[in-house]
Amino acid sequence: MLKTRILRVLAASAAATLFLAGCGGGSSPSGMSSMKLSVGDAPVDAAEKVVVVFTGVELVPDNGTPVDITFDAPKSIDLLNDSGTASAQLFDQPVPPGSYGQIRLLVLADGDPSHSYITLTDGTMHGLQVPSGAETGLKLVSGFTVPASGVVDYAVDFDLRKAITCPPGQSPACILKPALRLVDNTTVGNIQGTVDASLVVSGCTPGVYLYSGTVTTPEDMNSTAPATDTNQPLASKAPVLAQSGGYYYQFTFLSPGSYSVAFTCQAAVDNPDQADSAVTFSPVKTGISVTAQQTATVDIP
Repeated sequence: MLKTRILRVLAASAAATLFLAGCGGGSSPSGMSSMKLSVGDAPVDAAEKVVVVFTGVELVPDNGTPVDITFDAPKSIDLLNDSGTASAQLFDQPVPPGSYGQIRLLVLADGDPSHSYITLTDGTMHGLQVPSGAETGLKLVSGFTVPASGVVDYAVDFDLRKAITCPPGQSPACILKPALRLVDNTTVGNIQGTVDASLVVSGCTPGVYLYSGTVTTPEDMNSTAPATDTNQPLASKAPVLAQSGGYYYQFTFLSPGSYSVAFTCQAAVDNPDQADSAVTFSPVKTGISVTAQQTATVDIP
């Protein structure tokens, strides 16, 4: 059983609306700007696929009419294989410039596994359900600006370890919650690397955890920890077996700065809603510098 861990275009006129509905990129009409939006994540433990069907996107401005982008055909995206540093694009087209306060991802996630679904490592498939998803979709309340006659490139980063839960009694469907954030692709960088295969011993469920700055005593996920706890991780990833040997991991959409990563074999017992003393970390790598639009390679020996 999977535990809690683990991701209208209405313009000013009818003519603009018709143009946007069929646009797939290219130059923007007069008075419009160009926006790219993609979705991304990286491998997560206990799952082989996390497929979400997107039918459109709604951009909610601070003032004025929402911008609805309805796809000609639903887009089925595997967040484990079509994302990470190579994010899966939702759209690239003109939108009205201005300040926006919310993005609503319209998804077909009603618990029916023929729509959005998760496939676990044991081979079982479960439909994904977004509570009130038919009415609200996945809401992301995050302000952003589209400059006049400009180009913006954003990504929605799903934190699948927090977003997906399969509570007892809910089977066969699992819940997909809006645990996501909006990032500007031009201002962020990435960390990637391999974990030496010798660390993944028998009975090990490997996990790599990310921390801000230089972590002194790495902790596991704990939503009840105080905001001042600097040993709390920013994110965690389940490394996957690489063809070249070892296990590959990556953290994407990181703001420039200094980071640390730590390895554990007890990722399977990390309950993100409490401190788990059974989760220990070794080795720990500190002093990792992240630069915008660059990927830092940090191998864990």
